[in-house]
Parts: sequence; structure tokens; C-alpha cells
Amino acid sequence: MKLADFGFVEGINEIIAVTRNEDGSLNTAPIGIIVEDCNSTLARARLFRSHTRENVKRDKIMYANVIWDAEIFALASFQDLEQDYFESLEPPVLKNALSWCKFRAILRGAYADLELVDGKVLRKDIRAVNRGFNAVIEALIHATRYVILKDENKKRELKERILYYHEIARKCGRDKEKKAFEIILEKIH
Repeated sequence: MKLADFGFVEGINEIIAVTRNEDGSLNTAPIGIIVEDCNSTLARARLFRSHTRENVKRDKIMYANVIWDAEIFALASFQDLEQDYFESLEPPVLKNALSWCKFRAILRGAYADLELVDGKVLRKDIRAVNRGFNAVIEALIHATRYVILKDENKKRELKERILYYHEIARKCGRDKEKKAFEIILEKIH
């Protein structure tokens, strides 16, 4: 069992992380998992101050769902996904996930060291690169920063970047990417 078996490549892999809140409910958030060697079981992720970070600190477990659904990425960026978005709660697996992984997670400063301990490939999906999907992911990184920033100049810069990616998604994306951008634009206006 190695990271590559579940779709991870060297670099930053955007996934939907799932952790458990103190009350047992599910916390969902897009997270970039940093992989240096996809033939190993080790990775890391930068975890900003969030419920995800607190849950990892407490439980030392994080699940990753590898998924190609721009709308799910957009929703999970701004809220926890309801149970009806999941095909399984134990382990927590999103509908249409290509694979899921369970990581042992140990916080070290701003990062969590991750060790793959379990997982399953659910679907083998051949897919070409879609610029619209990639634009949504880039826009979401800026949008999540936009909603927490107070500095109006920095917010203006981020909004310009988001609108740049919106144009790419509008031209190149599918309906899912366009719906994802509706969510993004609602959050930044």
C-alpha cells in the first residue's frame, strides 16, 4: 500500500479531508496533501487554525477523499458537508469519490505529518485535464483567504484573481464547475 495506489502524485494533491468533531459530526474541508514520494506512505499537510486542525490534534486521524467534483470542493470550502453527501460514514466516503485514505496524523507546528494506514480505490476514472476544474481549485484557495481577510487592498487583489479564474471556468468548465463558481461568487460578494 502506497500513496500512488490511491491517486496521489508528487507535489500538492487537493483532496477533501474528513475529520470528526468533538460531538461526532463530520468536519469536511479541502486540504492540500504534500507528497514528496508517491511510492511511500508518508505525506504532510499544512493545517491552518480550523476545526480540522483541532480534530486532528485531538484524534490524530484524518481521512482523505480523492474526488473530481468542483461543486463538492466549493461547498466543503465554506461549510461542513451534510451526511447525504456521503456514501459511507464509517469510513467517511463521499459519493463519487475515486478513493479514500485513512491517515495517522501528528501535528508538528503548522503541519501535520501523515502516514497512510488504510484506504480503498472505489472507482477507476479516466479523465483528461479540465482547465475549468483547475480554475475552480485555484479560485477556492483565494476565496477562502478572501473571506477571512480584513485588509481591503488584499481582498481587492484576491477578488481580481478569483474573477480571472471565473472566466476560465466559464469558458472551459462543465456545469459542476459553473455551479461551484456560483457558490464562490456568493461567498465573496
